[in-house]
Amino acid sequence: MLVIFISLVLLGIFKYQQNAYDQKLQKAQTELATEQKALKKAKKQEQRKLREKATTGTEAQQDSAKQAKAENDASTQAAKLFKILFTYSSQADWAARSTQAKLLVTDTILNDKTYFNDGKDDTGNSIIDTMKLQSSFISADTRVSLINEDANTVDCVSVVKYAAQYGSERSATTTVVYTSTYDLNQQKFTKLQKLGTTMVDATTDQ
Repeated sequence: MLVIFISLVLLGIFKYQQNAYDQKLQKAQTELATEQKALKKAKKQEQRKLREKATTGTEAQQDSAKQAKAENDASTQAAKLFKILFTYSSQADWAARSTQAKLLVTDTILNDKTYFNDGKDDTGNSIIDTMKLQSSFISADTRVSLINEDANTVDCVSVVKYAAQYGSERSATTTVVYTSTYDLNQQKFTKLQKLGTTMVDATTDQ
């Protein structure tokens, strides 16, 4: 009888321990399943982020592309503007410059007589035709600043070269420096200022 009693006690203890073990195992399995589910969800989210980055690029890449586009746009438009300003051989050419520049500059610049005037003296005669003035655009080397994010503008410094001729005089290659502000929204220059002439080189007989 004693042996049977001891066996029953041991069996009871074993079952109790087995139940406790089963509960711990079930709890561990539940926790593991929860962690695996969370890990799977996190992995999916990370994969989605990677796909989005592959599609749109990282923020740094986007900023770099935006800056490169701004530099290209501003320098390209600057070359167009200075070509208009420094290409003429008659009064008609001179007068047409303002119409040609309308898409490149704001009205503030367009109405500035420093750059766009009628080309006539006090008597109403054409200075261009009277003095036989001619000008040929050569080049514009433009350096562009980082984007001003608040105004969405860039500041530019342009080194402009053009060849000018007065009547029968020799053609002179002149280098002039300008500063300007280019509005990326309007795609126009809003400010334009001549800093000065750096070099005049009369080299070609005409």
